[in-house]
Amino acid sequence: MLIVGFALVNSFVEEITFRYTFASIVEHHKLNQYISQALSALIFGAVHYFGVPRGIPGIILAAFLGWFLSKSIHETKGFFWAWVIHFVQDVIIMTGLFLTLA
Repeated sequence: MLIVGFALVNSFVEEITFRYTFASIVEHHKLNQYISQALSALIFGAVHYFGVPRGIPGIILAAFLGWFLSKSIHETKGFFWAWVIHFVQDVIIMTGLFLTLA
């Protein structure tokens, strides 16, 4: 249950921080949505350098996920599905880490 709780909070905070914020700023200033998608991909990828997996593969995977989830926010006009997808991935990753360390 701890994994689910942590994944819920982590995915929510990251979706607000790395996607919804950029999408809101772009929409407010009537800029191209690709700007927020690129920012989300670059920043989300960079901050996951020490994530799972580590290094360049982690950056590439997280950047792709950042772009994909940002695109979903623009297409669905909300962050619910981005949050759900991110949450499920966090549960899988955290469960794997827990089982590896246990």
